[in-house]
Amino acid sequence: MAARDVEARIEAVRRFNRFYTRKIGVLHEGLLQSPFSLAQTRVLYELAHRERPTAGELARDLGLDAGYLSRILAGFAKAGLIEKVHSEADGRQSLLRLTDEGRRTFAPLEVLARDEIGAMLGAHSLDEQDRLVAAMDAIERLLGAKPEATAPYLLRPHQTGDIGWVVAVHGAVYAREY
Repeated sequence: MAARDVEARIEAVRRFNRFYTRKIGVLHEGLLQSPFSLAQTRVLYELAHRERPTAGELARDLGLDAGYLSRILAGFAKAGLIEKVHSEADGRQSLLRLTDEGRRTFAPLEVLARDEIGAMLGAHSLDEQDRLVAAMDAIERLLGAKPEATAPYLLRPHQTGDIGWVVAVHGAVYAREY
């Protein structure tokens, strides 16, 4: 591959990064018209969507410097947005969670983020939206993103026909095997 091809690809990625950060507004003083930076908002998001993580887990998963994260968390604690509870499993660690005030503070940010993305997608046809999401999936996959953990099954109450289906499948499996 020629050096000019590599340089052109590098410039294309940098151009895309500049475009996308401008498009989603991450360089604004406060993300989503809030007093929070992108990093602070992302930490709030993680705290709202995780069961009592530790600071170490957040730093590792978000790729944040531990000192920087510590300052963010100290600010959140001072503002009454988070609380720390000592881990029963390991007394050296503190488990983090949003307080009620933290949840009230984060809730409108979640709504604003969803609305902004919905508006951005809504400006395009369904086919274009599908292409955009597929391209984003491809970027994540090619850059080594790990898939988000999902439950391998969903438990729900029985619905009409469920028990009959279980009996029928059991009968078929039983007949085939025995």
